[in-house]
Amino acid sequence: MMLRYLVFLLILVGCQSGTDLTIKGHLPDTSTDGAWIFLVPLENASKERVDSVMIANGAFQFKGSAEVPEIYIIRAKPVLRLTLQELLVVKEPGELIVNIGKNSSAGGTALNDSLQHWKETKMMADYLHEELWQKFKTADVAEQAVIKQKSDSLNARMVDFHYNFVRHNQDNIVGKFVNKMIGDSFSPEQKKSLNLK
Repeated sequence: MMLRYLVFLLILVGCQSGTDLTIKGHLPDTSTDGAWIFLVPLENASKERVDSVMIANGAFQFKGSAEVPEIYIIRAKPVLRLTLQELLVVKEPGELIVNIGKNSSAGGTALNDSLQHWKETKMMADYLHEELWQKFKTADVAEQAVIKQKSDSLNARMVDFHYNFVRHNQDNIVGKFVNKMIGDSFSPEQKKSLNLK
């Protein structure tokens, strides 16, 4: 009887290991030691579904399981969000390394690597848009026309980037998330090819 129980326990542990998730977090320094970091579901958040851990030695760690990929937000308390950027991560099996700071980042698992690539590309485009807008405000009419052309070209390239990202990630939660965020900007042809209305 004891042998059967041990075999059952080993099988159970073996099955669960395929869904194990570890999030190892790092901060720029130890100035936030003693503060709490929260892991909050992007959708359907409730008190029961929020996890939290205290920062110690400029680091933190979440452990758990991830049977179905789901997008979460790693965030600090509001007063720290001025210096610690919130970070979207996918809870999926594996070890995820996150750096929380002015520009937070994540990597180490397939969906998180993909989400990070999308975030970095979008942030660069947002930065370029802001730069063009600042130039536009002080430019003369002729320069404004050139700046607008550059802005329109950047917009078109980014719509194509988002569309291709969603197309290559249609079957996963990251693609669905980006589509929900950006899908309205797709052309009718792009929406049709993605079977969107």
